[in-house]
Amino acid sequence: MYSSSLRQNTLLNPLAAGSQRSVASAEVIKGIVLSAAYFAFARLGLQTRYDGPMFAVAAALIFPQWRPCLLLLVLSVQDAPGQVVPFDYLGVAGISALMILTAALQRFGAPLTMETKEFRGLLRLGLVLVIYGICSSAVQQHLGLHQQSQTRPYAIVGSLMAMMMVTGYLTHRELSSDPLSSIRVQTVTACILGHIFLIAGLQVVMGPMFGASPQGAEEMKQLFQMINGGARGMARLTGPFLSPNILASAPGLFMLIILRYKTNPHISPQFIVCFFVIGMTAAFLGGARTMLVFYLAGTAAMTWTLSPRYTILAGVLMVPLIILMDIPWGELLVIMRLKDLHSLGVRGEFWQATLQYMDAGDWLFGYGLTHFPVFVKTVLGYYGSDPHNWILSAAGMFGLLGLLFYAVLIRKLVRKSFSFDKKERAIAACLLLFFIGREFGNTQYLLNNNPLCCLYWISISLVFFSPADPNADEQAV
Repeated sequence: MYSSSLRQNTLLNPLAAGSQRSVASAEVIKGIVLSAAYFAFARLGLQTRYDGPMFAVAAALIFPQWRPCLLLLVLSVQDAPGQVVPFDYLGVAGISALMILTAALQRFGAPLTMETKEFRGLLRLGLVLVIYGICSSAVQQHLGLHQQSQTRPYAIVGSLMAMMMVTGYLTHRELSSDPLSSIRVQTVTACILGHIFLIAGLQVVMGPMFGASPQGAEEMKQLFQMINGGARGMARLTGPFLSPNILASAPGLFMLIILRYKTNPHISPQFIVCFFVIGMTAAFLGGARTMLVFYLAGTAAMTWTLSPRYTILAGVLMVPLIILMDIPWGELLVIMRLKDLHSLGVRGEFWQATLQYMDAGDWLFGYGLTHFPVFVKTVLGYYGSDPHNWILSAAGMFGLLGLLFYAVLIRKLVRKSFSFDKKERAIAACLLLFFIGREFGNTQYLLNNNPLCCLYWISISLVFFSPADPNADEQAV
């Protein structure tokens, strides 16, 4: 963000204004070129199944100021011919290593703000939780209390979990100290959203397997709803991901990132409309029930932040309009998989089995980082990595400490949702809805070894920033 003194100099010197616009335009072009090159490597996979991550790491080495944006690019693709699981870990680990090295070399860099220190405190709590999880898993395994998964070693799972958290924090640090982060992040994130909906749109025309790697296609073929639409009438699409739920949720997080890095301190009505349209489209394509509710509630929260009076007025005016319109509610409920809420499918089986299985000791101390797959295979006869509920997941892995971590996070988000800064208030309210609501019926990635854990921590960092300078320049793009 540019300083007020630079702004005054720009107003007095037209040459400085022209130079600033040239720098902004150059950064936009660089962001588009880097994004297009990365997506080309990931999509084509001409040489290896990890062309995309290798390009991202190489580019991060050559262009260190673009590392956070390159990380966002890697996190926006979960499956493609040139980026197959688990090679997305390669991209995150490579960029993370470069960030850690830079942080170590610049140990006495710019002083931390109070907001960053608060975020660092949350990170420390998360790392303590991971260390406890690893130690607890070792005790559980060696004493024969709860067997840990042999295919998912708990030490590796815990280390990856810690890496994702630290990388999210370092991304926040680098972006906070970069005066051009606003231009770069907005450009790359816009390219990411364009790529997500391009692939999802092509899947509507070409079929749900379009753009998937052979490995990803085989994995997705095992899920009936992603091949045969059933009562819904259309398959649940995944875009560049492996799950329709991630297709529905990731655009919302990227939109919040755009909102945070817009230099304008206010939320525009146009942005709220874009958030609603993009989110509802993603939820429809992915057939994600919880995300449908999230985007409705998130849009209401943003509108309320902008103007509580107009929010109430719009709600009052919309009710009779909806009543008068001949909306095929039954068909819409079927399409969004809301017709029969009594059937929760695999989620219901996970929840029931987990609640019956966990005793008081498990709720207090947890059963280890990787016991759940073993337990599900034994009890239900098929594989499952997470109980699809943040309460059961956090308590299962970490016991009471996991629930305490969530309590601390929720408390911080609630406090931030009453901030004087409108953007911070809106983002905090949306994240609160996301973590409590969306994660209640889906795999939680906040305490997870999946690269999406890194995206979640980057999203949390959005509410830990200093209020915008009222004399700052308007956004460059």
